[in-house]
Amino acid sequence: MNSQPENHQCPDEPTGGPDRFQDAVPVRVLVVDDSRPSADALSAYLQAGGMSVRTVYHGSDALREARAWIPDCIVLDVAMPGLSGIGVAAALRRIEATAKIPLLAFTAFDTADHVREMKEVGFDAVCRKPAELSQLENMIFRLAGHEAVYGFPVVPAAAQLVPPGLGLDTLERH
Repeated sequence: MNSQPENHQCPDEPTGGPDRFQDAVPVRVLVVDDSRPSADALSAYLQAGGMSVRTVYHGSDALREARAWIPDCIVLDVAMPGLSGIGVAAALRRIEATAKIPLLAFTAFDTADHVREMKEVGFDAVCRKPAELSQLENMIFRLAGHEAVYGFPVVPAAAQLVPPGLGLDTLERH
């Protein structure tokens, strides 16, 4: 688990089909959002880009699916009724089988307090809504540790991208 969420500008990169991958194994992504239209649209976009995607709409379903499927990355809405994304992240970090899965918060929350809370429960990165889907896709590639073509450098999820001493209020929008 990272000591800080990834925090940097997501570069715009061309998108394409499964040929984007250096290896033949698609990235497995679990999309969790209580807004069905948003979740379904994101899932369709990621699938069209060659990722293997499963979609759930409730926090409790996210816990079950993550344990059963063990995705390479989980894209998690923070503000959900019932079990919130914060609760899901905290629970996933306590379960041995899911503790190391990279967690990407995809949220409209952008205050330093919200970001600090996301960091404390174990999110690896934060991408604020609205975001270009290609930017979100590139963040998923980085977190999952997969190299996309076009010479895009992959930053492992374990890397610390924010220099020590910088406050969370220095976060840039993705």
